[in-house]
Amino acid sequence: MDDSDYLRLLTHQAEQANAFLSNAKKWERERWVCQRLLQALNVRHHNDDFMPSGQEPPDVLFRDANFEVFFVLDEGRRLNDEWRAELERRRSAFSLSQLVRREARPKRIPASEMQARLAPTLRKKAHNYRERGIDLGELDLVAFVSLKRAVLDCNSHFPPPTEYLRQGWRSLSLVGPRFARVLFAHPDAPDFLRQNLGRSLLFDIGIGL
Repeated sequence: MDDSDYLRLLTHQAEQANAFLSNAKKWERERWVCQRLLQALNVRHHNDDFMPSGQEPPDVLFRDANFEVFFVLDEGRRLNDEWRAELERRRSAFSLSQLVRREARPKRIPASEMQARLAPTLRKKAHNYRERGIDLGELDLVAFVSLKRAVLDCNSHFPPPTEYLRQGWRSLSLVGPRFARVLFAHPDAPDFLRQNLGRSLLFDIGIGL
């Protein structure tokens, strides 16, 4: 494969990323996050095992799980804008050298800081859903972490997710490019979540957005 072929491949990948991040692909995106979690938990599944719910929340139905998916990004980061700009950058490049750029090395952060980054979204969801009369105890939350400036120190201690437990969710799981962890799961949560409670599971290949 020469440089021009590789440039076309990189451009095609950016086009796919933009399509995946479109509003039309919202459910497919949420299903993909759930599939990453199940892959980490070694739960066998097929695409037709997943269903959209008639009314959100939840986002994705899988067996007895009611998955509600949300993304955790660096402050001020917008995936759609980022990938649109990257697509234009790749389309306008005439050589691979034009695409090379220096990226700051991400900072390793402890699990306590990673968990704290879930707080703004979870507080907002808990408040909004309660106002709508939605039972939080029926929802299995999945947070997909897509950070450029920070990376989880998987050897650090995960503190009890006390605030999120008090909010009343049935379960809460964390998925990143290279890891997954079930932070908590109540007795009525799906078995595959309860059986993996408190285990940090690592992917062989990291995949992010």
